[in-house]
Amino acid sequence: MTIRAQMTAAALFWGAIFLVQNLNWGAGASKAAVLLALLIGALWLVHRAAPPPARANPSRALVACAGFLLLAQLIYFGLRIAHPHLIDMATTTLEAGRAMIQGQNPYNLPIDTEAAGLGASPEFQGYKYLPLMPAVYLPLGSALGARGVLATNLLLLLATLGLMLRLGRDAASPRAGLIAALLYLSIPLAAQQVLVKGSTDLAAVVPLLLGFSILERRPGWAGLCVGLSISAKLFPGALFLPCLLPASWPERRRYGLGVALGLLPILPYALLSPAALYDNIVLFNAIRAPDSTSWLSAVPSAALAARAAFIALFLGVTAYIAWRAPGLAARCGLGAALALGVILAGPAAHHNYQLWWLPFYCVSLAAAL
Repeated sequence: MTIRAQMTAAALFWGAIFLVQNLNWGAGASKAAVLLALLIGALWLVHRAAPPPARANPSRALVACAGFLLLAQLIYFGLRIAHPHLIDMATTTLEAGRAMIQGQNPYNLPIDTEAAGLGASPEFQGYKYLPLMPAVYLPLGSALGARGVLATNLLLLLATLGLMLRLGRDAASPRAGLIAALLYLSIPLAAQQVLVKGSTDLAAVVPLLLGFSILERRPGWAGLCVGLSISAKLFPGALFLPCLLPASWPERRRYGLGVALGLLPILPYALLSPAALYDNIVLFNAIRAPDSTSWLSAVPSAALAARAAFIALFLGVTAYIAWRAPGLAARCGLGAALALGVILAGPAAHHNYQLWWLPFYCVSLAAAL
């Protein structure tokens, strides 16, 4: 790819993210068009994925730019942590963690009384994420409260960047790893969600990045990472199940065992309160009405067709990976495509959902560049 083509691809990516950030409430149809374009772009990146001719090292200019952006985000974090204003997913996670410490079941408690309009029904007032999520935020959250959520997110952000560096290096070259991290650092949406609003999605994303980085050497441990991601939040973890599928059957058996072990944190709550867990994690998302961030709010009758299209995409990606066993860059692109697909087929396209696919898209794009 020529320098001009590289700059054009990067500019299109940044422009799309700018639109996604600014097209929010009341602009579901316009946002959907941008997300669909990004999904098509992710599949194009999969087509472009190929072993690089040389393992190029990053230039000093790239290192300096990435360092400057990281410093800017650290300053941004320092200015915001004094007066945190967390969104509901962060506050309910703190409340669920406190309940778990006291031996209570967060899925049977009125933790989420809003619940997208369904909170009036007692069965939908429980915690909306899986039990590993509060465990991630408990150490600092119990000591520092809301500030502990942001401090935990800073650590998760640093882990995300470190794993992107490694994954980009393994997928293409050290330069690709740095470009991937630089792309991620340059996205205001990610910094705002993680370091200001306290979105907790990185607790589920970091295990997936780790799983990709060890897949070729430790497929069983990669499966464990996917299981742990699901044990924190159903999506994006479940979407990436086929994306980390190893090439050989012995490796696939180890991968499956690892996934099963990673799901064990869910087991106590599934045994104690299966109905409450199902209602708050599965049924709630299945029946909630689309809000204005989704194009489906304008045409709710298209929901069934949208879900059928996503299922077709998921099955197609699964078959492709099972048959072809592509490289890391292609797997990242396919994971990003699935995450974009489920957002398009779902009842909401909130900003924190974009954290599901952004790191993997950056890695795939950096490898192509």
